[in-house]
Amino acid sequence: MTMKRILCSSLAVVCVASAFVGCSAKKEKKDDFIGKWECEKIVMGGEETDNFFGVDAYALYQIELKEGNKGTVDSLLNNDGEVIDIEWKKQKDGKVKIAKNDAFDGEEAILEKDGGKLLMSMVYDEEEEVSEDEEVKMYFVKVDEFKEMPENPFGDLSSDDDSDFSFDDEDEDATAEEAE
Repeated sequence: MTMKRILCSSLAVVCVASAFVGCSAKKEKKDDFIGKWECEKIVMGGEETDNFFGVDAYALYQIELKEGNKGTVDSLLNNDGEVIDIEWKKQKDGKVKIAKNDAFDGEEAILEKDGGKLLMSMVYDEEEEVSEDEEVKMYFVKVDEFKEMPENPFGDLSSDDDSDFSFDDEDEDATAEEAE
């Protein structure tokens, strides 16, 4: 009788322990996407760089994925300088899909784990084939705090108003000489 009690008690302890281990692994997988992610490098046409037209990669995209499938994206490419709210969803294949929104020019973005980093690729129209030379991938690292965004070197790209732009005399002379 005592042997049966010891055996049953031991079996119960093993079952409870395995239940705790099994449940924590599932939560960990979802939580490893949650946090602040900063762009570290860009691969365009097979060429790797840590800046885009002189802008450091971290200023191109800073993504925060929060609990409840909410998040934000900050980017120098966003002309009005506002942080954009996003919604994300973890797919069955383990990747995170950020649905069409203003943060990525209306395109969907797919985030997937690549070691300790996130790899973001853009989803274009399915009719449009994208060759490897045209493919753009961005690698993100998890950070505790985002770096401060620099001043936008591009100005307001959404404006068609050139009234603030003017040549000084030297610029006009140089442009005229180059045209000849």
